[in-house]
Amino acid sequence: MEGKKIAVVFGLCLTMFVGSVAAFFIYKPAEIVPPLPIHGKTPAFSFTATDGETFASSKLEGKVWVADFFFSTCAGPCPTMAKNMGKIQETFKDRGDDLNLASFTVYPDNDTPEVLAKYAKKVKADTSRWHFLTGPKEDLLSLAVEGFKVGDSSNLLNHSQKFILVDREMQIRGYYEGTDDGEIAELVQDLERLLKEG
Repeated sequence: MEGKKIAVVFGLCLTMFVGSVAAFFIYKPAEIVPPLPIHGKTPAFSFTATDGETFASSKLEGKVWVADFFFSTCAGPCPTMAKNMGKIQETFKDRGDDLNLASFTVYPDNDTPEVLAKYAKKVKADTSRWHFLTGPKEDLLSLAVEGFKVGDSSNLLNHSQKFILVDREMQIRGYYEGTDDGEIAELVQDLERLLKEG
């Protein structure tokens, strides 16, 4: 009789142990995802959009947005960058004005608002959300190098291929290679995170 009691107790203990182990693997707590890093704050800026009107950085406050630097006659990485910006535009088309894109030219001598308007049409940009901006060289260079920490301080045309993620507080939250499919996929995930944060 004593042996039966021991067997029953042992069986109960074994069952509880197995159950606990199974519960650990099945119901293990979700991993805590650390917040995206903050790489500084975007400075205030004011440039000219495709419609010839002034476009100030204040129009992007409270929104999630992605920036890049390009020029319309670039035959190198820019076409791929534009294609990937277009993918982002399409992926988040249902978010309306909550997600914006801003492409700053590094060749303002050529890229007038009229030229940029034609380029925007060529890449099928929704210019209510994807803004093509031009302005004085020195202001564009300052924004790239001092503001976004990208590009070449001695040559504006030697632009970065990075896409820069900016949050609703105008804080830089990430840099992604604008020609790399894997990094674009990562950017899409990070955009979804920031958009969900409201």
